[in-house]
Amino acid sequence: MTQYFYDNVQPKTGQGADAQYALSIYVPPAHCTDKHAKIENVFDKDDAAQVKMLLKNGAKCELCTKPKNVIASRPVKIDEKTTEHSEHVLLYPVGNSLMDKLLAKARDQSCVVFYSYNSPCVKTCLQSADNILGGLRNWINKRKGQMNAFVFQEIWQKDKDKDLQTEFQNIDKIVPLYRCMKSSNAMECRKCVNNNVVDPFCLPKKKFFLESLIKEVFFLFQELLTSVIKL
Repeated sequence: MTQYFYDNVQPKTGQGADAQYALSIYVPPAHCTDKHAKIENVFDKDDAAQVKMLLKNGAKCELCTKPKNVIASRPVKIDEKTTEHSEHVLLYPVGNSLMDKLLAKARDQSCVVFYSYNSPCVKTCLQSADNILGGLRNWINKRKGQMNAFVFQEIWQKDKDKDLQTEFQNIDKIVPLYRCMKSSNAMECRKCVNNNVVDPFCLPKKKFFLESLIKEVFFLFQELLTSVIKL
């Protein structure tokens, strides 16, 4: 699914780089559990192209597809100093948001996926008074016991040196958090938090490498200690 988003919806900046956007879609459950399920059956390429064009032009997709199953937005500039982040655009105002309108149409047995190209930024989306956590809770409160997922692809560039473990744990306590990372023209997806432990796959590469190195050193130390004890 996320590979399809990247290939058919992903907007670009004026310089041609991948741009931040958020999209939410409801789909039959198989599309969230079976990698062979064809997303085109519920979000065809014509609809995807329309969403991409709206985003390119700075507009929102407000249930703009034929099945009325997609919402999407780029960040929205409010004034010279303020930009509403794309996740916030979809989730607020609580009770009358685009997400509320999407959920009103979603079938009980559907899977609702909220996708953000970048991870939610710590400063504004997760820690400010105007954070997105209330919007996420509103979503899940309306979908208790149903299939839901929050998915991101890249780490927000300004957060690559931050400790994101606690932030990701806080999101996962509300809605299951996943990362789908592009490599060799394919997407690898993993759940970010299991038993309250954050998978290094979901963390910045530097931290991922460091934690992997620590684990390897610890393993070698255990092996060495075992050998010494045997002697």
